[in-house]
Amino acid sequence: MDDPKICLLGDRALLVTLSQEISEATNEIVLSACDLIESAQIPGVEEAQPAYSSFCIHFNPSKVSAAWLGAYAKGIIHRLRKAGVTGGEGVYGRETHPDSGVTAAAVKRRLVEIPVQYGGEEGPDLAWASEHLKMQPEEIVRRHAGSRYRVYMIGFSPGFPYLGGLDQSIAMPRTPTPRTSVPPGSVGIGGGQTGIYPWQSPGGWRIIGRTPLKLFDPARKDPSLLHPGDTVRFVPVGRPPDLWDGHPTPADKSEGHAKSARPGVPAFLVEHPGLLSLVVDDGRRGYRKLGVPLGGAADANSYALANRLCGNKPSDPALEMTLWGVRMRVLVDAVVAVTGAPCPVDLDGKPVSMNEPVQVREGSVLEVGSPTSGCRMYLAVSGGFGVPRVLGSATTCFRGSFGGYGGRSLLRGDVLEIGPGAWPEGHPCTVPDEAAGWPGRLSRFLDSDPPSLRVIPGPESTSPAGRSFMDSLCDRVFGVSSDTDRMGIRLEGSIPQEDGEAGDILSSPVVPGVIQLPSDGRPVLLLQDAQTSGGYRRIATVMDEDLPLAGQLRPGSRVRFTRRG
Repeated sequence: MDDPKICLLGDRALLVTLSQEISEATNEIVLSACDLIESAQIPGVEEAQPAYSSFCIHFNPSKVSAAWLGAYAKGIIHRLRKAGVTGGEGVYGRETHPDSGVTAAAVKRRLVEIPVQYGGEEGPDLAWASEHLKMQPEEIVRRHAGSRYRVYMIGFSPGFPYLGGLDQSIAMPRTPTPRTSVPPGSVGIGGGQTGIYPWQSPGGWRIIGRTPLKLFDPARKDPSLLHPGDTVRFVPVGRPPDLWDGHPTPADKSEGHAKSARPGVPAFLVEHPGLLSLVVDDGRRGYRKLGVPLGGAADANSYALANRLCGNKPSDPALEMTLWGVRMRVLVDAVVAVTGAPCPVDLDGKPVSMNEPVQVREGSVLEVGSPTSGCRMYLAVSGGFGVPRVLGSATTCFRGSFGGYGGRSLLRGDVLEIGPGAWPEGHPCTVPDEAAGWPGRLSRFLDSDPPSLRVIPGPESTSPAGRSFMDSLCDRVFGVSSDTDRMGIRLEGSIPQEDGEAGDILSSPVVPGVIQLPSDGRPVLLLQDAQTSGGYRRIATVMDEDLPLAGQLRPGSRVRFTRRG
């Protein structure tokens, strides 16, 4: 059996790939390895995230080296293979394989029953499927509900399960045009796959039914209904969803993860919210294996500097504003700081400086304008913004509509609170030299034409074709298209693909900074709200030091990439 392929995915993630095929046996080794790595509680390891036949170890390079982690992961896989770990056993660990050298506690793989109302309003495509397949609707339902489905991985969005095991006699093409909105709980078939939409979202799968169960709820102690390795069985039911009360969600409904809020003081009334203003922190770690993106500030250095200037911890909640800032009425005396892309900042109509602490008084009006270059500005307040922590973080998760200010961007009339740590007037603040030098580095980056981001080779850049992609990436200047948000930037300009292969790969972990190459040849640079897994070639990854600069790229600007490593 071949050794696993181990490579860096940026500076803070190690990708371990066992094969390029979907196999229950391989997936069981992947899941067991992730469980063992997390149970070992290795200092510096944040999370082990499984996929179909690969997994990603997210780590802090200042606490543990990639080389050590790679050797450790390789040793675990060797022991699991020697122990004969395969799918279908339900349990692994000492109790199953006492001679394997595997020392983690046993982990149970569960059978989860999902009630589904098929057809009608809940399954609008079942009639179409019947005509397309030349099969009675009842037979389609029987075959769909008659199979057992393995949850290979969770990704794309919080709680979204990648299921295997569909009876291929009921495989069907996706819709010609994706729906703009698919209700949460919808059960669909797309090609040879079946799945459940956890959230209301666009989608192109054929919807044959719907479940009333919530696949992901951050208020639960275990937020995800399904986990990798679980087996799913769909159970046909006949009552309308709003009357279903006999199918409680198996997960614990305790509020253990939901809110960890500190008492706050109303401090700002939003008079104009700007284009996109939302609460961020340094990211939500530990839940990527459940499809929850890292999130956090797109320009982490400007965000941390704003907090430092206000005497806060670098990870306290602050406000991120994109392309157009907020106007807020001050409700209590406080100290604020605005950092990031250079822009006008006014207090009661008079300009105040960026990158400095500013005293604001009750009744004043603070206004942050549009940047002259760059994309994002940050506003911190002494004490930090008082919002609940959800799943360990205050950052906004758009895809799950949680975190930050009610899981959304600010609206006119919102009232922002500050925490109890506000410091008195005249309180000194300490800004490390590295943080103090950030505005100058950002300014030099924005003044360059074109600015440059350093990249390291990606997992799919080792083949001759992959090396050619990497060379092409670093050979040209790309435009930043208007198809840009916190998830990523679609670049203008294409990379030739002459190897005759499609741009798709088996879905595998991705991280912010990854540059994907879809089949159309137009690269996509992933940012902080990027999905946790993807199916396009990863030809390069922006270095962690440069990722905050990438967060300042605005539509219409240009960028080039410089190879490192």
